[in-house]
Amino acid sequence: MDQKQDYANIILTQLESIETLNSLEIAKSLSINHQDLVGCLLQLESANYIKTEGQKQDQLILTNEGTTILNSQSGEYEIYQKIPQEGISMLDLQKLFGIEQVQKVKQEQGEKKEKQIEDPKKKQFDLGFGNAKKMGYIKMDKGLISKVANDLPDKIKLELSQLNTIKLGSQQAKLLIERKLAMISTIKYFEIKKGIKYANKFREQFAALTTEQLLNGEWKECDYKSINLNAEGEKISMGNLHPLLKVRKQFSQILIGLGFEEMPTNQFVESSFWNFDALFQPQKHPARDAHDTFFCSDPELSEEVDTNLRDKVKSMHQTGGVGSIGYQYEWSHEEARKNILRTHTTAVSSKMLYRIAQLYKEKGYFPKKYFSIDKVFRNETLDATHLAEFHQIEGIVIDKNASLGQLMGIIREFFRQIGINKLWFKPTYNPYTEPSMEIYGYHPVLKKKVEIGNSGVFRPEMLAPLGIPEDVNVIAWGLGLERPTMIYYDIRDIRTMVGPEVKVETVRQNAFCVFESK
Repeated sequence: MDQKQDYANIILTQLESIETLNSLEIAKSLSINHQDLVGCLLQLESANYIKTEGQKQDQLILTNEGTTILNSQSGEYEIYQKIPQEGISMLDLQKLFGIEQVQKVKQEQGEKKEKQIEDPKKKQFDLGFGNAKKMGYIKMDKGLISKVANDLPDKIKLELSQLNTIKLGSQQAKLLIERKLAMISTIKYFEIKKGIKYANKFREQFAALTTEQLLNGEWKECDYKSINLNAEGEKISMGNLHPLLKVRKQFSQILIGLGFEEMPTNQFVESSFWNFDALFQPQKHPARDAHDTFFCSDPELSEEVDTNLRDKVKSMHQTGGVGSIGYQYEWSHEEARKNILRTHTTAVSSKMLYRIAQLYKEKGYFPKKYFSIDKVFRNETLDATHLAEFHQIEGIVIDKNASLGQLMGIIREFFRQIGINKLWFKPTYNPYTEPSMEIYGYHPVLKKKVEIGNSGVFRPEMLAPLGIPEDVNVIAWGLGLERPTMIYYDIRDIRTMVGPEVKVETVRQNAFCVFESK
Protein backbone atom coordinates (compact mmCIF):
# COMPACT_ATOMS: atom_id res chain seq x y z
CA MET A 1 0.00 0.00 0.00
CA ASP A 2 1.48 3.37 -0.95
CA GLN A 3 1.80 6.34 1.38
CA LYS A 4 -1.24 8.12 -0.07
CA GLN A 5 -3.41 5.13 0.84
CA ASP A 6 -1.92 5.16 4.36
CA TYR A 7 -2.98 8.81 4.76
CA ALA A 8 -6.43 7.94 3.36
CA ASN A 9 -6.95 5.20 5.90
CA ILE A 10 -5.87 7.49 8.76
CA ILE A 11 -8.43 10.12 7.67
CA LEU A 12 -11.20 7.52 7.31
CA THR A 13 -10.40 6.03 10.74
CA GLN A 14 -10.52 9.46 12.41
CA LEU A 15 -13.91 10.19 10.79
CA GLU A 16 -15.38 7.20 12.65
CA SER A 17 -15.23 9.14 15.91
CA ILE A 18 -14.99 12.79 14.78
CA GLU A 19 -17.76 14.38 12.74
CA THR A 20 -15.63 17.10 11.08
CA LEU A 21 -11.89 17.11 10.44
CA ASN A 22 -9.63 20.05 9.60
CA SER A 23 -7.13 19.40 6.77
CA LEU A 24 -4.57 21.76 8.34
CA GLU A 25 -4.64 19.86 11.62
CA ILE A 26 -4.36 16.52 9.82
CA ALA A 27 -1.36 17.72 7.80
CA LYS A 28 0.27 18.96 11.00
CA SER A 29 -0.35 15.66 12.84
CA LEU A 30 1.07 13.67 9.93
CA SER A 31 4.03 16.08 9.61
CA ILE A 32 3.41 16.56 5.89
CA ASN A 33 2.91 19.53 3.60
CA HIS A 34 -0.76 20.55 3.38
CA GLN A 35 -0.64 20.52 -0.43
CA ASP A 36 0.50 16.88 -0.39
CA LEU A 37 -2.57 16.01 1.66
CA VAL A 38 -4.90 17.76 -0.83
CA GLY A 39 -4.17 15.12 -3.50
CA CYS A 40 -5.24 12.39 -1.07
CA LEU A 41 -8.46 14.28 -0.22
CA LEU A 42 -9.35 14.67 -3.90
CA GLN A 43 -8.95 10.92 -4.44
CA LEU A 44 -11.21 10.15 -1.47
CA GLU A 45 -13.82 12.68 -2.55
CA SER A 46 -13.93 11.43 -6.15
CA ALA A 47 -14.73 7.97 -4.73
CA ASN A 48 -17.43 9.53 -2.44
CA TYR A 49 -15.70 8.32 0.73
CA ILE A 50 -15.68 11.89 1.99
CA LYS A 51 -17.05 15.31 1.12
CA THR A 52 -15.07 18.49 1.58
CA GLU A 53 -15.87 22.17 1.92
CA GLY A 54 -13.28 24.84 1.19
CA GLN A 55 -12.52 27.29 4.01
CA LYS A 56 -10.26 30.29 4.54
CA GLN A 57 -8.29 31.27 7.62
CA ASP A 58 -6.05 34.23 8.45
CA GLN A 59 -2.88 33.48 10.40
CA LEU A 60 0.40 35.09 11.38
CA ILE A 61 3.48 33.98 9.47
CA LEU A 62 7.12 35.08 9.78
CA THR A 63 8.66 37.58 7.42
CA ASN A 64 12.24 37.12 6.18
CA GLU A 65 13.48 39.38 8.98
CA GLY A 66 11.45 37.44 11.55
CA THR A 67 12.91 34.15 10.28
CA THR A 68 16.45 35.58 10.59
CA ILE A 69 15.81 36.52 14.24
CA LEU A 70 14.27 33.11 14.98
CA ASN A 71 17.41 31.44 13.64
CA SER A 72 19.79 33.73 15.56
CA GLN A 73 18.73 36.57 17.92
CA SER A 74 17.05 39.97 17.93
CA GLY A 75 19.00 43.20 17.53
CA GLU A 76 18.15 44.45 21.05
CA TYR A 77 19.21 41.15 22.60
CA GLU A 78 22.55 41.28 20.77
CA ILE A 79 23.21 44.74 22.28
CA TYR A 80 22.18 43.45 25.72
CA GLN A 81 24.65 40.56 25.48
CA LYS A 82 27.62 42.76 24.51
CA ILE A 83 27.28 45.04 27.57
CA PRO A 84 29.83 44.00 30.28
CA GLN A 85 28.98 43.72 34.01
CA GLU A 86 30.71 46.99 34.85
CA GLY A 87 28.84 48.90 32.14
CA ILE A 88 30.06 50.67 29.00
CA SER A 89 29.97 54.09 27.35
CA MET A 90 27.99 54.72 24.19
CA LEU A 91 31.09 55.33 22.10
CA ASP A 92 32.75 52.10 23.26
CA LEU A 93 29.51 50.12 22.70
CA GLN A 94 29.27 51.45 19.17
CA LYS A 95 32.88 50.43 18.53
CA LEU A 96 31.97 46.86 19.56
CA PHE A 97 29.54 46.91 16.62
CA GLY A 98 32.12 48.44 14.28
CA ILE A 99 30.47 51.85 14.17
CA GLU A 100 32.71 54.92 13.77
CA GLN A 101 32.10 58.58 12.93
CA VAL A 102 33.95 59.27 9.67
CA GLN A 103 35.02 62.82 8.81
CA LYS A 104 35.07 63.74 5.12
CA VAL A 105 35.98 67.03 3.45
CA LYS A 106 33.69 68.22 0.65
CA GLN A 107 34.45 71.08 -1.72
CA GLU A 108 31.42 73.37 -2.08
CA GLN A 109 31.43 76.66 -4.04
CA GLY A 110 35.19 77.12 -3.68
CA GLU A 111 35.18 76.68 0.14
CA LYS A 112 36.29 73.71 2.20
CA LYS A 113 33.60 72.46 4.53
CA GLU A 114 33.62 69.51 6.90
CA LYS A 115 30.63 67.26 6.76
CA GLN A 116 30.09 64.33 9.11
CA ILE A 117 29.03 61.16 7.24
CA GLU A 118 27.12 58.70 9.40
CA ASP A 119 28.03 54.99 9.30
CA PRO A 120 25.11 53.01 7.68
CA LYS A 121 25.28 50.47 10.56
CA LYS A 122 24.49 53.20 13.11
CA LYS A 123 20.82 53.42 12.06
CA GLN A 124 20.33 49.72 12.74
CA PHE A 125 22.22 50.05 16.02
CA ASP A 126 20.04 52.98 17.16
CA LEU A 127 16.87 50.95 16.41
CA GLY A 128 18.14 47.99 18.41
CA PHE A 129 19.33 50.25 21.27
CA GLY A 130 15.90 51.93 21.49
CA ASN A 131 14.14 48.55 21.55
CA ALA A 132 16.57 47.28 24.24
CA LYS A 133 15.53 50.17 26.50
CA LYS A 134 11.81 49.61 25.76
CA MET A 135 12.10 45.89 26.50
CA GLY A 136 13.80 46.62 29.85
CA TYR A 137 17.15 45.07 28.97
CA ILE A 138 19.39 48.11 29.65
CA LYS A 139 19.54 51.41 31.53
CA MET A 140 21.68 54.58 31.31
CA ASP A 141 23.09 56.48 34.26
CA LYS A 142 25.46 59.47 33.80
CA GLY A 143 26.57 58.27 30.36
CA LEU A 144 27.14 54.70 31.51
CA ILE A 145 25.09 51.91 29.90
CA SER A 146 24.50 48.81 32.02
CA LYS A 147 22.28 45.72 32.12
CA VAL A 148 19.07 45.83 34.16
CA ALA A 149 19.62 42.19 35.14
CA ASN A 150 21.65 39.18 34.06
CA ASP A 151 20.45 36.16 32.05
CA LEU A 152 17.31 37.78 30.64
CA PRO A 153 15.72 35.82 27.74
CA ASP A 154 15.35 37.06 24.16
CA LYS A 155 11.67 38.00 24.43
CA ILE A 156 11.18 38.72 20.71
CA LYS A 157 12.76 35.41 19.64
CA LEU A 158 10.61 33.63 22.18
CA GLU A 159 7.44 35.27 20.82
CA LEU A 160 8.39 34.36 17.26
CA SER A 161 8.95 30.73 18.26
CA GLN A 162 5.40 30.67 19.69
CA LEU A 163 3.85 32.56 16.77
CA ASN A 164 1.01 30.06 16.26
CA THR A 165 -0.28 30.77 19.80
CA ILE A 166 -0.52 34.54 19.28
CA LYS A 167 -4.03 35.71 18.49
CA LEU A 168 -4.70 37.99 15.55
CA GLY A 169 -5.58 41.49 16.73
CA SER A 170 -3.70 41.14 20.01
CA GLN A 171 -1.12 43.70 21.13
CA GLN A 172 1.64 41.15 20.57
CA ALA A 173 0.50 40.57 16.97
CA LYS A 174 0.28 44.30 16.27
CA LEU A 175 3.81 44.83 17.63
CA LEU A 176 5.31 42.06 15.49
CA ILE A 177 3.51 43.30 12.38
CA GLU A 178 4.58 46.89 13.09
CA ARG A 179 8.20 45.77 13.37
CA LYS A 180 7.77 43.78 10.12
CA LEU A 181 8.73 40.55 11.84
CA ALA A 182 5.39 38.91 11.02
CA MET A 183 2.53 39.41 8.58
CA ILE A 184 -1.02 38.19 8.06
CA SER A 185 -1.48 35.44 5.47
CA THR A 186 -4.76 33.91 4.29
CA ILE A 187 -4.55 30.14 3.97
CA LYS A 188 -7.06 27.78 2.39
CA TYR A 189 -8.00 24.47 3.91
CA PHE A 190 -10.82 21.93 3.89
CA GLU A 191 -13.40 20.77 6.36
CA ILE A 192 -13.82 17.02 5.90
CA LYS A 193 -16.99 14.98 6.56
CA LYS A 194 -18.23 11.50 5.67
CA GLY A 195 -19.36 10.92 2.08
CA ILE A 196 -22.24 8.80 0.79
CA LYS A 197 -19.93 5.78 0.28
CA TYR A 198 -17.96 6.22 3.49
CA ALA A 199 -16.04 3.23 4.83
CA ASN A 200 -13.35 3.08 7.48
CA LYS A 201 -10.90 1.54 5.05
CA PHE A 202 -9.92 2.73 1.59
CA ARG A 203 -10.23 0.36 -1.35
CA GLU A 204 -8.42 1.12 -4.57
CA GLN A 205 -10.75 2.09 -7.41
CA PHE A 206 -10.02 1.03 -10.95
CA ALA A 207 -10.61 3.35 -13.87
CA ALA A 208 -11.72 0.60 -16.23
CA LEU A 209 -12.71 -3.05 -16.36
CA THR A 210 -9.89 -5.14 -17.82
CA THR A 211 -9.91 -8.45 -19.68
CA GLU A 212 -7.73 -9.99 -16.99
CA GLN A 213 -10.22 -9.06 -14.24
CA LEU A 214 -13.07 -10.65 -16.23
CA LEU A 215 -11.15 -13.86 -16.84
CA ASN A 216 -9.96 -14.43 -13.25
CA GLY A 217 -13.12 -13.13 -11.59
CA GLU A 218 -11.39 -10.29 -9.72
CA TRP A 219 -14.00 -7.83 -10.97
CA LYS A 220 -16.44 -9.14 -8.35
CA GLU A 221 -14.25 -7.80 -5.54
CA CYS A 222 -13.09 -4.60 -7.26
CA ASP A 223 -14.39 -1.05 -6.95
CA TYR A 224 -14.57 1.08 -10.09
CA LYS A 225 -14.53 4.80 -10.53
CA SER A 226 -17.86 6.29 -11.55
CA ILE A 227 -18.04 7.87 -15.00
CA ASN A 228 -18.81 11.57 -15.14
CA LEU A 229 -20.91 11.91 -18.26
CA ASN A 230 -21.11 15.70 -17.76
CA ALA A 231 -17.33 16.19 -17.89
CA GLU A 232 -16.09 18.32 -20.75
CA GLY A 233 -13.84 16.65 -23.27
CA GLU A 234 -10.36 17.87 -23.99
CA LYS A 235 -10.34 21.05 -26.05
CA ILE A 236 -9.05 20.33 -29.53
CA SER A 237 -6.74 22.91 -31.05
CA MET A 238 -7.97 23.46 -34.58
CA GLY A 239 -8.57 26.09 -37.20
CA ASN A 240 -11.74 28.18 -37.34
CA LEU A 241 -13.57 29.75 -40.26
CA HIS A 242 -13.38 33.53 -40.41
CA PRO A 243 -16.80 35.30 -40.43
CA LEU A 244 -16.21 36.33 -44.05
CA LEU A 245 -15.69 32.72 -45.05
CA LYS A 246 -18.86 31.64 -43.23
CA VAL A 247 -20.98 34.23 -45.05
CA ARG A 248 -19.20 33.45 -48.34
CA LYS A 249 -20.11 29.76 -47.96
CA GLN A 250 -23.76 30.62 -47.32
CA PHE A 251 -23.92 32.89 -50.36
CA SER A 252 -22.30 30.18 -52.50
CA GLN A 253 -24.87 27.62 -51.38
CA ILE A 254 -27.74 30.00 -52.13
CA LEU A 255 -26.44 30.74 -55.64
CA ILE A 256 -25.76 27.06 -56.36
CA GLY A 257 -29.33 26.36 -55.20
CA LEU A 258 -30.54 28.88 -57.78
CA GLY A 259 -28.75 26.96 -60.54
CA PHE A 260 -25.54 29.01 -60.81
CA GLU A 261 -22.06 27.54 -61.41
CA GLU A 262 -18.97 29.08 -59.78
CA MET A 263 -16.34 30.62 -62.05
CA PRO A 264 -12.58 30.18 -61.39
CA THR A 265 -11.35 33.34 -59.67
CA ASN A 266 -7.82 32.47 -58.50
CA GLN A 267 -6.00 35.12 -60.56
CA PHE A 268 -5.58 38.36 -58.61
CA VAL A 269 -3.18 39.99 -61.12
CA GLU A 270 -5.08 40.82 -64.28
CA SER A 271 -4.36 42.71 -67.47
CA SER A 272 -6.06 46.04 -68.06
CA PHE A 273 -7.46 44.50 -71.22
CA TRP A 274 -9.72 42.02 -69.38
CA ASN A 275 -10.38 44.29 -66.41
CA PHE A 276 -11.30 47.42 -68.42
CA ASP A 277 -11.00 47.29 -72.24
CA ALA A 278 -12.99 44.09 -72.80
CA LEU A 279 -15.77 45.67 -70.70
CA PHE A 280 -15.97 48.67 -73.06
CA GLN A 281 -14.48 50.98 -70.41
CA PRO A 282 -12.55 53.82 -72.09
CA GLN A 283 -8.84 54.15 -71.39
CA LYS A 284 -9.30 57.70 -70.08
CA HIS A 285 -11.89 56.64 -67.51
CA PRO A 286 -11.06 57.96 -63.97
CA ALA A 287 -11.26 54.43 -62.51
CA ARG A 288 -8.11 53.56 -64.52
CA ASP A 289 -6.00 56.22 -62.76
CA ALA A 290 -3.31 55.26 -60.23
CA HIS A 291 -5.26 56.85 -57.38
CA ASP A 292 -8.01 54.24 -57.88
CA THR A 293 -6.10 51.19 -59.19
CA PHE A 294 -2.97 49.29 -58.10
CA PHE A 295 -0.60 48.92 -61.06
CA CYS A 296 2.08 46.19 -61.09
CA SER A 297 5.72 47.05 -61.75
CA ASP A 298 7.12 43.53 -62.30
CA PRO A 299 5.94 42.26 -64.70
CA GLU A 300 4.56 45.57 -65.86
CA LEU A 301 2.94 44.24 -69.03
CA SER A 302 0.80 41.17 -69.62
CA GLU A 303 1.10 38.53 -72.31
CA GLU A 304 -0.59 39.22 -75.64
CA VAL A 305 -4.24 38.24 -76.01
CA ASP A 306 -5.68 36.77 -79.19
CA THR A 307 -4.95 39.38 -81.87
CA ASN A 308 -8.36 38.94 -83.51
CA LEU A 309 -10.10 39.66 -80.18
CA ARG A 310 -7.78 42.59 -79.49
CA ASP A 311 -8.50 44.18 -82.86
CA LYS A 312 -12.27 43.80 -82.37
CA VAL A 313 -12.12 45.47 -78.94
CA LYS A 314 -9.89 48.22 -80.35
CA SER A 315 -12.27 48.86 -83.22
CA MET A 316 -15.30 49.00 -80.91
CA HIS A 317 -13.56 51.62 -78.71
CA GLN A 318 -12.36 53.74 -81.64
CA THR A 319 -15.21 53.63 -84.15
CA GLY A 320 -17.99 51.59 -82.53
CA GLY A 321 -20.34 48.99 -84.03
CA VAL A 322 -23.72 47.26 -83.37
CA GLY A 323 -25.38 50.68 -83.53
CA SER A 324 -22.75 52.50 -81.46
CA ILE A 325 -20.20 55.11 -82.50
CA GLY A 326 -17.70 54.02 -79.80
CA TYR A 327 -15.64 56.55 -77.86
CA GLN A 328 -13.89 58.12 -80.89
CA TYR A 329 -10.32 58.12 -79.48
CA GLU A 330 -6.99 56.49 -80.32
CA TRP A 331 -6.96 53.18 -78.44
CA SER A 332 -3.54 52.26 -76.95
CA HIS A 333 -2.36 48.66 -77.13
CA GLU A 334 0.35 49.45 -74.53
CA GLU A 335 -2.25 50.76 -72.07
CA ALA A 336 -4.34 47.60 -72.45
CA ARG A 337 -1.36 45.37 -71.59
CA LYS A 338 -0.65 47.00 -68.21
CA ASN A 339 -0.89 44.56 -65.31
CA ILE A 340 -3.03 45.54 -62.33
CA LEU A 341 -4.58 44.01 -59.24
CA ARG A 342 -8.10 43.35 -60.50
CA THR A 343 -10.57 46.01 -59.38
CA HIS A 344 -13.68 43.83 -59.80
CA THR A 345 -14.59 40.20 -60.52
CA THR A 346 -16.26 41.32 -63.76
CA ALA A 347 -12.78 40.73 -65.26
CA VAL A 348 -13.46 37.04 -64.60
CA SER A 349 -16.90 37.35 -66.20
CA SER A 350 -15.46 38.89 -69.39
CA LYS A 351 -13.03 35.97 -69.76
CA MET A 352 -15.81 33.47 -69.15
CA LEU A 353 -18.04 35.11 -71.78
CA TYR A 354 -15.19 34.84 -74.29
CA ARG A 355 -14.82 31.10 -73.53
CA ILE A 356 -18.57 30.56 -73.85
CA ALA A 357 -18.52 32.33 -77.24
CA GLN A 358 -15.81 29.90 -78.43
CA LEU A 359 -17.95 26.95 -77.27
CA TYR A 360 -20.93 28.37 -79.19
CA LYS A 361 -18.91 28.03 -82.38
CA GLU A 362 -18.38 24.32 -81.68
CA LYS A 363 -21.62 23.25 -79.97
CA GLY A 364 -24.14 25.95 -80.72
CA TYR A 365 -26.12 28.10 -78.31
CA PHE A 366 -26.93 27.03 -74.70
CA PRO A 367 -28.00 29.18 -71.71
CA LYS A 368 -25.69 29.49 -68.67
CA LYS A 369 -25.67 30.97 -65.18
CA TYR A 370 -22.39 31.75 -63.42
CA PHE A 371 -21.29 33.39 -60.18
CA SER A 372 -18.02 34.38 -58.52
CA ILE A 373 -17.00 35.40 -54.98
CA ASP A 374 -13.43 36.54 -54.43
CA LYS A 375 -11.02 39.35 -53.61
CA VAL A 376 -10.71 42.58 -55.54
CA PHE A 377 -8.42 45.54 -54.92
CA ARG A 378 -8.93 49.30 -54.96
CA ASN A 379 -6.61 52.11 -53.97
CA GLU A 380 -8.98 53.27 -51.21
CA THR A 381 -8.37 55.37 -48.10
CA LEU A 382 -8.78 53.01 -45.16
CA ASP A 383 -11.53 53.84 -42.67
CA ALA A 384 -14.28 52.12 -40.68
CA THR A 385 -16.16 51.03 -43.83
CA HIS A 386 -13.50 50.89 -46.57
CA LEU A 387 -10.49 48.64 -47.22
CA ALA A 388 -7.96 48.47 -50.06
CA GLU A 389 -8.84 44.79 -50.53
CA PHE A 390 -12.31 43.34 -50.20
CA HIS A 391 -14.60 40.67 -51.65
CA GLN A 392 -17.07 41.01 -54.49
CA ILE A 393 -20.00 38.73 -55.32
CA GLU A 394 -21.07 38.67 -58.94
CA GLY A 395 -23.68 36.73 -60.90
CA ILE A 396 -24.33 36.60 -64.65
CA VAL A 397 -27.07 34.94 -66.72
CA ILE A 398 -26.50 34.19 -70.43
CA ASP A 399 -29.80 33.65 -72.23
CA LYS A 400 -31.62 34.72 -75.40
CA ASN A 401 -34.60 35.82 -73.38
CA ALA A 402 -32.72 37.43 -70.48
CA SER A 403 -34.35 40.75 -69.63
CA LEU A 404 -34.33 43.50 -67.05
CA GLY A 405 -37.43 42.01 -65.44
CA GLN A 406 -35.75 38.61 -65.13
CA LEU A 407 -32.70 40.32 -63.56
CA MET A 408 -34.89 42.04 -60.96
CA GLY A 409 -36.60 38.72 -60.19
CA ILE A 410 -33.30 36.87 -59.64
CA ILE A 411 -32.01 39.69 -57.42
CA ARG A 412 -35.22 39.69 -55.34
CA GLU A 413 -35.03 35.90 -54.87
CA PHE A 414 -31.33 36.02 -53.87
CA PHE A 415 -31.89 38.74 -51.28
CA ARG A 416 -35.07 37.05 -50.05
CA GLN A 417 -32.99 33.99 -49.18
CA ILE A 418 -30.67 36.08 -47.04
CA GLY A 419 -33.60 37.71 -45.24
CA ILE A 420 -33.91 41.02 -47.15
CA ASN A 421 -37.35 41.60 -48.64
CA LYS A 422 -37.55 45.37 -48.96
CA LEU A 423 -35.67 46.23 -52.15
CA TRP A 424 -35.59 49.29 -54.38
CA PHE A 425 -33.97 49.74 -57.81
CA LYS A 426 -32.59 53.08 -58.96
CA PRO A 427 -31.39 53.87 -62.53
CA THR A 428 -27.66 54.62 -62.74
CA TYR A 429 -24.74 54.66 -65.23
CA ASN A 430 -22.11 51.94 -65.72
CA PRO A 431 -19.68 51.88 -68.68
CA TYR A 432 -20.46 48.26 -69.55
CA THR A 433 -24.18 47.86 -68.70
CA GLU A 434 -27.24 49.55 -70.18
CA PRO A 435 -29.74 49.81 -68.63
CA SER A 436 -28.06 49.86 -65.19
CA MET A 437 -29.59 49.83 -61.70
CA GLU A 438 -28.34 50.41 -58.19
CA ILE A 439 -29.87 48.05 -55.60
CA TYR A 440 -31.05 49.43 -52.26
CA GLY A 441 -32.23 47.46 -49.24
CA TYR A 442 -33.80 48.43 -45.93
CA HIS A 443 -31.29 48.32 -43.03
CA PRO A 444 -33.22 47.31 -39.86
CA VAL A 445 -30.55 48.70 -37.49
CA LEU A 446 -29.96 52.02 -39.27
CA LYS A 447 -33.69 52.13 -40.15
CA LYS A 448 -33.06 53.49 -43.63
CA LYS A 449 -32.32 52.48 -47.23
CA VAL A 450 -28.68 51.59 -47.94
CA GLU A 451 -27.02 50.70 -51.23
CA ILE A 452 -26.29 46.96 -51.30
CA GLY A 453 -25.37 46.28 -54.92
CA ASN A 454 -25.25 47.19 -58.59
CA SER A 455 -26.75 45.54 -61.65
CA GLY A 456 -27.55 45.85 -65.35
CA VAL A 457 -27.65 44.32 -68.81
CA PHE A 458 -24.23 43.99 -70.50
CA ARG A 459 -23.97 46.38 -73.45
CA PRO A 460 -23.78 45.01 -77.03
CA GLU A 461 -20.50 46.97 -77.43
CA MET A 462 -18.99 44.69 -74.75
CA LEU A 463 -20.53 41.39 -75.92
CA ALA A 464 -19.99 41.68 -79.68
CA PRO A 465 -16.13 41.71 -79.65
CA LEU A 466 -16.17 38.70 -77.27
CA GLY A 467 -18.19 36.72 -79.83
CA ILE A 468 -21.57 36.53 -78.05
CA PRO A 469 -24.37 36.33 -80.70
CA GLU A 470 -26.53 39.45 -81.12
CA ASP A 471 -29.71 37.64 -80.03
CA VAL A 472 -28.15 36.52 -76.71
CA ASN A 473 -28.43 38.85 -73.70
CA VAL A 474 -26.29 38.79 -70.53
CA ILE A 475 -27.70 40.20 -67.29
CA ALA A 476 -25.47 40.71 -64.27
CA TRP A 477 -25.39 42.02 -60.71
CA GLY A 478 -22.79 42.37 -57.96
CA LEU A 479 -22.41 43.28 -54.30
CA GLY A 480 -19.75 43.31 -51.59
CA LEU A 481 -19.28 40.50 -49.08
CA GLU A 482 -18.02 42.65 -46.20
CA ARG A 483 -21.12 44.78 -45.63
CA PRO A 484 -23.60 41.90 -45.10
CA THR A 485 -21.00 40.18 -42.90
CA MET A 486 -20.65 43.29 -40.74
CA ILE A 487 -24.45 43.54 -40.42
CA TYR A 488 -24.88 39.84 -39.59
CA TYR A 489 -22.12 39.75 -36.93
CA ASP A 490 -22.71 43.31 -35.69
CA ILE A 491 -19.21 44.48 -36.60
CA ARG A 492 -18.99 48.28 -36.48
CA ASP A 493 -15.46 48.78 -37.87
CA ILE A 494 -14.30 46.78 -40.89
CA ARG A 495 -10.68 47.10 -39.72
CA THR A 496 -11.44 44.80 -36.76
CA MET A 497 -12.68 42.11 -39.17
CA VAL A 498 -9.51 41.72 -41.26
CA GLY A 499 -5.86 42.62 -40.76
CA PRO A 500 -3.74 43.02 -37.60
CA GLU A 501 -6.64 44.14 -35.39
CA VAL A 502 -8.51 40.84 -35.73
CA LYS A 503 -8.94 39.04 -32.40
CA VAL A 504 -8.37 35.31 -32.85
CA GLU A 505 -10.70 34.51 -29.94
CA THR A 506 -13.51 36.43 -31.66
CA VAL A 507 -13.03 34.33 -34.81
CA ARG A 508 -13.19 31.15 -32.71
CA GLN A 509 -16.39 32.17 -30.93
CA ASN A 510 -18.39 33.48 -33.92
CA ALA A 511 -21.61 31.62 -34.54
CA PHE A 512 -22.52 29.72 -37.70
CA CYS A 513 -23.88 31.91 -40.46
CA VAL A 514 -27.42 30.78 -41.31
CA PHE A 515 -29.57 33.30 -43.16
CA GLU A 516 -33.31 32.92 -42.76
CA SER A 517 -35.47 33.60 -45.81
CA LYS A 518 -38.66 35.54 -45.18
